[in-house]
This record gives sequence, C-alpha cells and structure tokens, in this order.
Amino acid sequence: MKERIREILRGSYGEFSTMLESQYKNVMLQKLSSKNRNQVRAWLTYNQVILELRDSVKDSLKTKELQYRLTDGENPNMACLDVMTELKSESPELTRLYEKIMNF
Repeated sequence: MKERIREILRGSYGEFSTMLESQYKNVMLQKLSSKNRNQVRAWLTYNQVILELRDSVKDSLKTKELQYRLTDGENPNMACLDVMTELKSESPELTRLYEKIMNF
C-alpha cells in the first residue's frame, strides 16, 4: 500500500528532490497508511492545501513553510489555518479548504 501512495504522491509532486520534500513524503506516507479514516481524510486535506499554495496561488515560500510545519510535528490544523490566514492572495479552493479544516 505504501508503494501505491508513494506513486500517487510522485504523480502530484514529481520527484522529491530536496530534504524537506523527502521528509514531507515520509510524513504523508505514514499518515495516509493509517487505518484511521478521519486521520487519512484530514491529511489528504492538508496535502490539498500544499498543492493549492504551490500550483494555484504560486506561493513557494508559504508552501515550504507549511511543509516544514507539518513535518515538524506541529498541530496540522493550526499550521494550515495560520499559513492560510497570512496569505496576501486567496483562491476559492483555499477558502473551501479553510472552512473544511475549521470543522475538523
């Protein structure tokens, strides 16, 4: 199962070329391999925030900040909400994800 998750993550991110990206991949593999469906759903949402920051908002600094905070063991809800609150530009998808995380 972990190999399948690794392939899916690689499809979204490409190669994990930096130490931070590798650490993030390892955290994601661990969290998405959980049998706890709520935890998996939450981490899929956090990952969507990362992808939205990177691909739509195009804020690489906030993307890296959130990856650091998620790999550092911070409360993932608070880390995502903090980063999204500090953004200068938003997207409808980030607004939706913000509301979703508020309800976790």
